[in-house]
Amino acid sequence: MRYVALGDSISIDDYTGVRGGGAPAQLARRLDAELVDLTRDGNTTDGVLADLARAPASADVVTLTAGGNDLLIGALPRTILRRLDAITEGIEPLGARVIANTVYDPSDGDNEVGRRELNLSRLGAIELRRRFNAVNGGIRRLAAERGFLLADLERLFHGHGLGSADPWFVQVIEPNLAGATAIAQHWHELLTQSRR
Repeated sequence: MRYVALGDSISIDDYTGVRGGGAPAQLARRLDAELVDLTRDGNTTDGVLADLARAPASADVVTLTAGGNDLLIGALPRTILRRLDAITEGIEPLGARVIANTVYDPSDGDNEVGRRELNLSRLGAIELRRRFNAVNGGIRRLAAERGFLLADLERLFHGHGLGSADPWFVQVIEPNLAGATAIAQHWHELLTQSRR
């Protein structure tokens, strides 16, 4: 089985503190799959589009985590979603089961946390929330239209934000080992359920 991981730091080992602790590495072990890891820290949707050129001609599973860094650098939702659509067009010829992921929210929906941690004005935090909601809504629609599995990381991580008793984040926006493990487990459950 070949598994291709595309995306940003949601999918890398670095912030888990454990070699092989990232969600793709954990999922590959659960699936006993060959991992083609094309994820990168700080990756944007433009970067993922470029990474597709290095993808193998076929795969059994693909995970896509992208869009969060685009939001942080101020990209508009329509631009992000247009690039995500182009990425999904590039993924489809691989013939894989694809898991598209929403962007998680380290603030658990609290704009004051976003203001404090990202040094945003009140209006800046409100605008980021609007763009965040638009991108996640677009990812949900895109997954449904393409017939992809949807991992709603926004929902999965809710209650584990920076201000919670059990945060799944380090360095404000990066998943810790508990967060990466929850993602890998969720992906595995989605794949298992889709086989039934």
